[in-house]
Amino acid sequence: MNKSAGYKNILKNFQYMKMMIASLINRFGDSVDSIASAWIIYELTSNAMWSAVIFGVNKLPSVLIMPLAGAWVERKRKKPIMIITDIIRAICVAFIATGFLFNFLEAWMLVITTFIISTAEAFRLPAGSAVIPKLLDKEDLSYGMSLSTALATVVELVGMGIAAGIIAIIGTAGAIYIDMATFLLSALIISTIKIRNDEPSAAEGSLNNYYATLKQGFNYVLSNKVARFLVLFAAFLNGILVPLNSLQAPLASEVLGGGAEILSVIGITITVGTLLGTVAYPLLSKYIGKEVFVISGGLGIGIYFISLIIAQPAYNSVVFMYVFVAFASLMLGLSVSLLSAFLQVEFVELIEEQYLARAASIMNAMGNAITPIMSLVVSGLAVFLPTGVIFTIAGIFDVIVCLYIIVSRTVTNVLRSEESLNAA
Repeated sequence: MNKSAGYKNILKNFQYMKMMIASLINRFGDSVDSIASAWIIYELTSNAMWSAVIFGVNKLPSVLIMPLAGAWVERKRKKPIMIITDIIRAICVAFIATGFLFNFLEAWMLVITTFIISTAEAFRLPAGSAVIPKLLDKEDLSYGMSLSTALATVVELVGMGIAAGIIAIIGTAGAIYIDMATFLLSALIISTIKIRNDEPSAAEGSLNNYYATLKQGFNYVLSNKVARFLVLFAAFLNGILVPLNSLQAPLASEVLGGGAEILSVIGITITVGTLLGTVAYPLLSKYIGKEVFVISGGLGIGIYFISLIIAQPAYNSVVFMYVFVAFASLMLGLSVSLLSAFLQVEFVELIEEQYLARAASIMNAMGNAITPIMSLVVSGLAVFLPTGVIFTIAGIFDVIVCLYIIVSRTVTNVLRSEESLNAA
């Protein structure tokens, strides 16, 4: 194979570009819908309980159904699954928008449609993950995935930024109809993609064969060093970021001494750092060892948490506070994005293609499962401990885990063992 020419090769890969454009269209619609749906729930119920219920229902299929869906998807053609699930999601959001527009939508209807949408996504995500190596050559994976992630972040920011304007012009229901249109457009684009080797498994479609496929997927993740490490470390990454995601308002008020404006500073600078890291990863990966991405990214989170607390006495100077928090948040976004890009690329490169959908579904399920668990832990700690102490504990725990990985040479041993197997 020819060596990758970088992002130029990706732009010439029309099949992958169509796949990426479909995903970006979806992401834009979802970002607008996330704002519109929040308003619909509020206007419909004026009850925080329903928001919590719908949030939980939205996560449930990712935890319970996705590992099962991954095994089923593995044995089927991926393209029809992506098209059908996009159409199912379009129908559901159209129902929500129509129900809200004509005043027949009830809270329980939102719960049911949310569950159906999330269940469709539980099949859509493993199918999409399994298609990537069928569209990209191995040497182009890091560039293709980095470009897709970077553009998705930009599109999501644009969508959320103009959502309020869209709602003001065409109403909440109109904004959700836009999401419906993006799902249909995505399905149309995907229908034109030519996917190599997208054939169903020759195995009989019996229940026994399905359970055997499911069991093989779990056994593969448990027995394969690389799969086990990547799944566990991705879950750790999701979990350790929960304090930042759930306690941003108390952090801004109690620790930084600011208000909502500091949340904007944190959000914007983390996003900028994420974009820089995502675009830079394919270039840096040529010169920096893989172990460095794991260690620097992991340590970066702990150092960020601890440094925000240690620097608290200097926050008397508002200028220093803003500059320090902005710089620290930029570096956090950079380090986390480099680590995330590493995990995504290594996952697709090193996991055997026949297990990719199953392993991806297990990784997503564990990542989604750890978030509510850690949210519960953080909520419990917040009853007894100040926000600064919680961030310090999380930072110290993160640093200890990363130091253990360094001392035990976990990353080096795991990746070298798999690379030697692939080379054999």
